[in-house]
Amino acid sequence: MYRAVLTAAAAAALVIGGVTPAVAATPSSRLPGAPTSVHVSGAGDAATLTWSPPKTGAAVKHWRVSIRPAAGQPGSGTEVVAATVRSERYGWIRAGVHYTFSVRAVGAKGDGRSVSVRYTAPASTTVAQSLYGLDAAGSVVRFPTTGTGAPRTVAKDGAGYAADDVGNVFVPSRDGTKLLQYPAGGGTARVLATGLHLTKDLRSDVAGNVYWVDSVSGGIVKLPIGAGVPKTILPSSGTAWTVGRDGTVSTFVSAPGSSTGPSVGTVVSRTVHGVVTTRKVGQASGQPIGYFTTVVADGEGSLYLDFRAFGGSGYHGFWSLAAGSSTLVQVPAKVKYQFSATNADSLLLGQSAGWCSATSEADPFHPCTTDHSLATLVTRDASGTTQELAVTGGPKVPSNGYYPGAADSAGDLFVDADSGLWRIPAAGGAAQQISTGQYDRLTSI
Repeated sequence: MYRAVLTAAAAAALVIGGVTPAVAATPSSRLPGAPTSVHVSGAGDAATLTWSPPKTGAAVKHWRVSIRPAAGQPGSGTEVVAATVRSERYGWIRAGVHYTFSVRAVGAKGDGRSVSVRYTAPASTTVAQSLYGLDAAGSVVRFPTTGTGAPRTVAKDGAGYAADDVGNVFVPSRDGTKLLQYPAGGGTARVLATGLHLTKDLRSDVAGNVYWVDSVSGGIVKLPIGAGVPKTILPSSGTAWTVGRDGTVSTFVSAPGSSTGPSVGTVVSRTVHGVVTTRKVGQASGQPIGYFTTVVADGEGSLYLDFRAFGGSGYHGFWSLAAGSSTLVQVPAKVKYQFSATNADSLLLGQSAGWCSATSEADPFHPCTTDHSLATLVTRDASGTTQELAVTGGPKVPSNGYYPGAADSAGDLFVDADSGLWRIPAAGGAAQQISTGQYDRLTSI
């Protein structure tokens, strides 16, 4: 996750410890040799592994890189990258944890020898997350998630954008043919790829890969971090699509006649390793759920699907789908108006004090006058554990509908209300107004 680095020492390249010798024994001509010049450097809570090609052995088809321990990393910490790549960046590096990074060349006949380096981020590394959003003029603006400190405009003309965990911001060109990267430290944007069919709905994962729906084919395209060739990884984005912070891309397609049968729809998921699975999903009772609205993901493989109830209530509620499961489980929450967001491990709901059905809201003679003030923060993690905390002084939640916000790793919820941008603390208590402006497509990294 991107954090604004608060100490100069954390931003410097750090000393490598315990480098495994890069000179292998005489290699077989059938296998690639060992990578050379293997190094790791760190800045804040990110680290970058770099290497050079083997000096001997067979041709390299691709590289297999890994990090251990792998908590919070895409693909359980192991990824295959193209032969032209010479580096891999990792987020979620925690101070004081001893990490081992490894890289090996893979040839047509098998794997070469792995080379490993060890790295420990210093305990002095102090970082703070950032919140991003689009202002009314279409500029990407960054806020500290602490709620204090001045916002900064990162990119203009950012009708769509994505941001990675070190603070790089990705924006489509006006004509949708080029993907631009605005560096985390500021400066001139650079063109990452051209000849594209971009849409405004860009996504990113914790590793920094960028995803979008091709405006011509409708397929989901992935651009690997830093460099590489954009590739269609799923042929269709379905009714809705989402990217988890672990790099799992999922689509959902509503089933025809799902209101009367046990099948709600089909989920297709693709892991960061390219493994594709298809699941027909429904709920255990087989009863009608409602009209599908959207799907969002956490960083542990769980999906959360929002449905609008049948009939005149207009209520929007979430159902969870655990990693590998085909059974939807209703998220136990009060029937309220609500903002929603996911972070790495939870679904967060900012719920109102009162609620009225859509038919009551629209009644011209006796309209609903209930309290729309955000009064409760509900969190549900991947294990199903749910917590409710009282909130005071919160903004008003709009009427029945789906209203996405953003959430940081600490569990703070950020929402765009009619009165402006608000922060709901993870511990509950007093809500904090960050800005009186309106911001769309909130993202916390």
